[in-house]
Amino acid sequence: MASAACLLALLIAQAAPAGASGKHTAKRHFACSGPKSAKQPCLFSTPSHNIRCLWTPGPSSIVCELVATGHGYTLRASGKAKKIQLKLTLGLRSETLPVDQQLVFPESLSCHDTKTTMTCNQNFGTGFFKLAKKGSRSG
Repeated sequence: MASAACLLALLIAQAAPAGASGKHTAKRHFACSGPKSAKQPCLFSTPSHNIRCLWTPGPSSIVCELVATGHGYTLRASGKAKKIQLKLTLGLRSETLPVDQQLVFPESLSCHDTKTTMTCNQNFGTGFFKLAKKGSRSG
C-alpha cells in the first residue's frame, strides 16, 4: 500500500496523458489506449469525477478511490481486491471516461464505468471490486 501511495504522488506530478483534458465533458474515445499504453500508467475517472483510478504496469494493478471519502480498493492480476484508504487524492489530470466504457488492461484486468460507479475485475479470476457512493463491495 505504501508503494501505491508513492506511485500516486509521482504520477500526480506528471503531465496529463495524451488526449486528456481538464474539461468535465468527455468525448467518446478509448481511454488508456495508445502506442505505449501497455507500458505507461493511466489515470482515469468516471464522468461525474466522483471516482478516480490509476492503472500501473508490471505488475499490473488498479487502484481506485471514492473522491469524497478517500476510501478505495486495489486489485492485482490474482487474489482478492483489498480495501484501502488513501491519504492522497488522485489529481484532476485523468482521462474522463464516457459512460459505459470498458477498459481492458494487460494481465487480464478490466474496469467498467457508469456515470457514478466503477467496477474492476480479473477477467479470468475471482477478484473484483465495485466502488460507488453507496453499495461498494469487493471479492
